[in-house]
Amino acid sequence: MQHKQTIKDFVKALTEYIQNNMNGSIVIMGDNDGWGKLIIENAQIVSINYGAYKGMQVLPELDKLNEIRFMFRPEKSDKKSSNEGFVSAGSSRISNEEFFSYYGAKVPRSGTGSAVSTSVGQPSAPGRHESTVRFQTNAAGFREKILIIDDSAIARRAAAEPLAEYGYQILEAKDGFDALGKLEKEIPDLIILDLIMPGIDGYKVVDLLKNNAKFKHLPIIMVTSKDSLMDKVKGKMSATDAYITKPFKEGDLLRKVVEILKG
Repeated sequence: MQHKQTIKDFVKALTEYIQNNMNGSIVIMGDNDGWGKLIIENAQIVSINYGAYKGMQVLPELDKLNEIRFMFRPEKSDKKSSNEGFVSAGSSRISNEEFFSYYGAKVPRSGTGSAVSTSVGQPSAPGRHESTVRFQTNAAGFREKILIIDDSAIARRAAAEPLAEYGYQILEAKDGFDALGKLEKEIPDLIILDLIMPGIDGYKVVDLLKNNAKFKHLPIIMVTSKDSLMDKVKGKMSATDAYITKPFKEGDLLRKVVEILKG
């Protein structure tokens, strides 16, 4: 069971990441449905955003949160950064001194810490290094695959962008028929499925998958623009693992995906 994390826990974890000279990004999710990212390169905080806020604007917003969830995504120092576009946004830039001084914490120095965990905001015991509980990897070393099934390209993009930013591999299908074809070639770790589609609707897709030994184990999040009680009840009864209504907040979708995939 996850423990409640606060900004103090986040500052402490960030201190340990810098002390251990860890390069990468930290995905941040708050209890106000906001989410963002902080980037560390060569033991230096170089950029941060959260919702519509950037740089120093983010710090008072994080301070308002009752609970904060975060996950470190390491990146090798000799690898070309996947965060270059994000870092280039000048207003997002921030320094170690600015960040830690704001929270009244000592500015950490690299090379002075012991190994830490990259799991959900909870550093491990000294001398131990664990991989994140949020991102499982497959045999090829990639993070989980999510298949998004929706006849609307705009809706697929709305779901795909925050999930890809969070580190998941994204597969897309434009309808039920397309999805069944893709599933024969590649099995994802989770399916995000629109309810109303031409041809085979979401309920029928669920029915077909749950009655197939090859696919019945796949977790499914049902997505629909309908908001009536009967649709929600029917969605919960259709063997799906979660239900979300359009238009959804990015944070709500991320939370459901994270909770389901971490099992």
